[in-house]
Amino acid sequence: MKKNSICLLNKGDAFFCRLLVLLGLASVIMGGCQGAPTPAERPRPAVSDVKVTAVVLSKVDEIYETTGTVKSEQVSNVASRIMGVVTAVYVREGDRVKAGQLLATIDNRELLQKVKGAAMAMETAKSNKAMTETTWRRYQQLYSEKAVSQQEMDQVETQKKMADSEYERAKAAYEETGIYEAYAKIKAPVTGIITSKKIDGGSMAVPGQPLLTIESDTALYVEAFADETLTRGLSKGMTVDVAIEATNRQLRGSIRDIVPAVDPQSRTFLIKIALPAAGLKSGLYARIRVPVGKKEVLLVPEGSVVSKGQLSGVYVVAPSGVMTYRLVKTGRIYPDRRIEILSGLSGNEQIVSEGTQRAVDGGLVRKGQLK
Repeated sequence: MKKNSICLLNKGDAFFCRLLVLLGLASVIMGGCQGAPTPAERPRPAVSDVKVTAVVLSKVDEIYETTGTVKSEQVSNVASRIMGVVTAVYVREGDRVKAGQLLATIDNRELLQKVKGAAMAMETAKSNKAMTETTWRRYQQLYSEKAVSQQEMDQVETQKKMADSEYERAKAAYEETGIYEAYAKIKAPVTGIITSKKIDGGSMAVPGQPLLTIESDTALYVEAFADETLTRGLSKGMTVDVAIEATNRQLRGSIRDIVPAVDPQSRTFLIKIALPAAGLKSGLYARIRVPVGKKEVLLVPEGSVVSKGQLSGVYVVAPSGVMTYRLVKTGRIYPDRRIEILSGLSGNEQIVSEGTQRAVDGGLVRKGQLK
């Protein structure tokens, strides 16, 4: 009996010893954790020389954007009025020409022969007219003296009228052939730029077939299409902004024409915008911005938006002074270099507007810099 009791006591002591060891280790671990500072207690890096600005809603113009094409006010398709072989072309595409300038010539040898024949016929008719007029004067004198009868006088007067008519007909024919002969010289109807040349020397010119195209560069406009929802929002004379990206120019134009018919396929209607012509060419791509009302948006200074890779964000400063980098979605950039924030910010929050290069995510802004 005694031996067995000793064995049980030894087992209980061993269990008790183990328990004491575990409790000791736990107390050591807990004491070590209480002694080490937590991350929240670590000092934050101080940030200075930054400007903190409150974000507020701003009322701006609501803009409708569309695209268009610069076009010439005056486009002239130059064609021949007679058939013939083109003997020479004196201009090339891109050349600037003046109204009345010779552009090309057509073989006029056949026309010259017609002009020569018409001139001879006119001279013959002129001589016959002069002779009959002399005869008429003589008969008129004889008739006053009762030397010829009324019938003879009437015959002479009829011959005179016929000679006069023949002369006028021959003269008209001569002038007509002269006009046709002038058609062999193709001249510029307007001042502008040669934008198309569809014929060369040796080719056959056919009446009505365009040979050259001239576009005026002194009167230009933009042709664009607007959404059907704006049929009542746009009016003639309204000022719009036009950006010509190819020349990096910002222009002010005005709506001069509105075609109210809506295209059933695109649900748009045509507008034409008058522009200053200096330095522009037809065919250029244009981006049009039309003010259609007012709206409230969140605007921040352009320098406050910090890009990291493909992402954009701002440093938001809490009332406690702690700044946090927050991702935002940006919209259009306004002329005063402010950027629209579509999402990620709310009104009356504070952000770092200047000195973003010194901003640190998790940094602490001095209280004197807070709004």
